[in-house]
Amino acid sequence: MKKFLAVFVAPIEAYDAMKKEMQNKSPEDKKKEMESWMQWMEHHKAHIVDHGGGVGGAKRVTGDGKITDSRNEIGGYMLIQAENAEEAAAIFKDSPHFGVHSGAIEVMEIMGM
Repeated sequence: MKKFLAVFVAPIEAYDAMKKEMQNKSPEDKKKEMESWMQWMEHHKAHIVDHGGGVGGAKRVTGDGKITDSRNEIGGYMLIQAENAEEAAAIFKDSPHFGVHSGAIEVMEIMGM
């Protein structure tokens, strides 16, 4: 099987809105949302190599040595395995990530070195 990197993306504004919503949610509602992820991962466990996780603030490093704060549309990642790119992409058709406004998932093969 081949390995694939899945990158969870959405507009920065969508992540900002989601963070505000999360602050107002009860612990029970937060748990319910996490349960949908846990059920999804259990259903696809044969393909998941690394559950990955969410990502925080970013730093941009340039060739001239500058390091600056950066924001992008990446909210998290996951490593999976599948026979081909089509199978890998199909795994995410029912992902809970689509609860994020304008959310998408980019799936790309990890090439050997």
